[in-house]
Amino acid sequence: MKMHKNTIFSGTGSRLRVGFLDEVRGICIILMVAYHAAYDVIYIFGWDIPLFHSALLRYAQPFVAGIFIFISGIACRFSRGNVKRGIIILALGLLLSAFTLNYFPAQAIYFGILHLLGVSMILFAFLRPVLDAISSALGALLSAGLFVFTYGAASGYLGIPGLPALPLPGALAETPWLLPFGFFEAGADYFPLLPWFFLFITGSYIGNPFVRREMPEFFYRTRSRTLALIGRRTIYIYVLHQPVLLGILYGVSKVMELIMRI
Repeated sequence: MKMHKNTIFSGTGSRLRVGFLDEVRGICIILMVAYHAAYDVIYIFGWDIPLFHSALLRYAQPFVAGIFIFISGIACRFSRGNVKRGIIILALGLLLSAFTLNYFPAQAIYFGILHLLGVSMILFAFLRPVLDAISSALGALLSAGLFVFTYGAASGYLGIPGLPALPLPGALAETPWLLPFGFFEAGADYFPLLPWFFLFITGSYIGNPFVRREMPEFFYRTRSRTLALIGRRTIYIYVLHQPVLLGILYGVSKVMELIMRI
């Protein structure tokens, strides 16, 4: 296979990097950090930011996270160790849950994006033979359809917007062990399997032409090394950014208290 001059491989020389996807993932993690900083300022430290309550920002968070989940689905096609990666990421998610439950119980993360990605990677690894029996185009279409169909699960219904909905039994919302599936809202940064696993799987089907290098060369080039580097370190940034943000904001709040007393 002819290698483009800007193609990036892993240290073993066996895995293709797609520069555009790394850059988009870098942008997404930057936006996530900014969103969480604003969230912490308002809901943990009690400072008001009117812009944060706008409809734009309410929809921006799931939109940006959705892009990140979709690209993670694409990336799973480049990995031969999805079970191992999934276990590590799930473990990091559980550590984050323990941290928030202990220090910020009102904003605890029970099943956040790390939990979702970890479980999705593990499920993908076990379901791969079944998924691969379906063509990429049909698989992407079906999984995208299931994403839309299950998007309202946390609100108590299944269905396509604009068509009659299928109401879910109320008992589902009263069963705590179903929390990962998304039948009710639970905690901060909540990204349950329904509907987000289907978006991950949609990405995995889109990942096939990327792996086969059938996409336009535009996608394989790296235009910003900084964004690409950030995009390749998203998990570490995601795990560490909240403790760092909280430490900085705590320090700022104490300084402001001192200034107000002067």
